[in-house]
Amino acid sequence: MIFSGGCLCGALRYESKEKAIETGYCHCTICRKSTSAPLVAFASFPIESFLYTKGTPSIYQSSSTGTREFCSKCGTQICHREIDNPETVDVNSGTLDDISSVPPKFHIYTRNHSRCRF
Repeated sequence: MIFSGGCLCGALRYESKEKAIETGYCHCTICRKSTSAPLVAFASFPIESFLYTKGTPSIYQSSSTGTREFCSKCGTQICHREIDNPETVDVNSGTLDDISSVPPKFHIYTRNHSRCRF
């Protein structure tokens, strides 16, 4: 199965040929502020299986440990990557074509919204 998705305007498209390693909801401050939402649903795909099939994302270093990739035309945030030794790409589930293929299984950072692994 190929997991595919993209931004609102269609300038960015991506895919993963492997299934998500984990799926969840993040409540940390960085995820909330970077998406203007009370929480973010995400799916972590193996880094070697993730690739952009259309366009090149803009990159923002959102913390000392990670970057966010987004569309510079419409602003859609696609994913998060660790800076040092990344093993996964944490895709914002809402950007997937079939969000039902990656149902969130857990919540993180529900008590301390200021700390985040992202």
